[in-house]
Amino acid sequence: MDDRPTEVSPRLPGRSDLATITLTFVALGITTQVILLDAGMSPLKAWIASSVIYSATSQFAYIAVSQAGGSEVAAVVAGWIVASRFGILAVSLSRIFRGGVFSRAAAAVHAFDIQVGLAAQQTDMDRAKKAFWWSTAAMLVGWFIGITSGTLLGDVMGDTTRFGIDALFPAALLAIVGNALRTRDGLVAGVVGAVICAALIPIAPAGLPIILSVGGVGAALALSTRTAR
Repeated sequence: MDDRPTEVSPRLPGRSDLATITLTFVALGITTQVILLDAGMSPLKAWIASSVIYSATSQFAYIAVSQAGGSEVAAVVAGWIVASRFGILAVSLSRIFRGGVFSRAAAAVHAFDIQVGLAAQQTDMDRAKKAFWWSTAAMLVGWFIGITSGTLLGDVMGDTTRFGIDALFPAALLAIVGNALRTRDGLVAGVVGAVICAALIPIAPAGLPIILSVGGVGAALALSTRTAR
């Protein structure tokens, strides 16, 4: 008889959890659209962009560089850098979605921080898939309600700085990287990247400091490799 304790999966997200995700993305969607419209996008273009790009932080990075006077290339690259974490998140789903190409591709497209986090903590693969898709559905409902409402409300709200909405991008990024900074590698990457960025802002073209701050990741990888030897 096996007396070893049975591993129990964490509970699946309940209605209150899913409602919280939906409301969070309603707020994020509204804010994203208001910022896009305030930056000069037409309502239709802003709505289509948010429907297709589907990544608020990438859009904010693009706008931040553009409004700071950076080139179109620098703005796009900055958006790519911010979005690169989604590729890592998608790879982390490989142990859960082992089926056909279509199911894995569909999961990869929706590999955001919340869904991956809820799915990864499950020890049972079926429950992991449920957690992932339930939270994805909650996010999609909130996002599309948000971007539609934000598109309609954009002209009414006017200047985003009056409400402090312009602070959402740095706040969102801090929330995303907060846990990573608790690890040694994450802290090294963050500190080195911040130093590179701060040193280059006074002398480099807008957008370039953000791009080159990726050097912090290289420093963390180098330190990790050296320690492992």
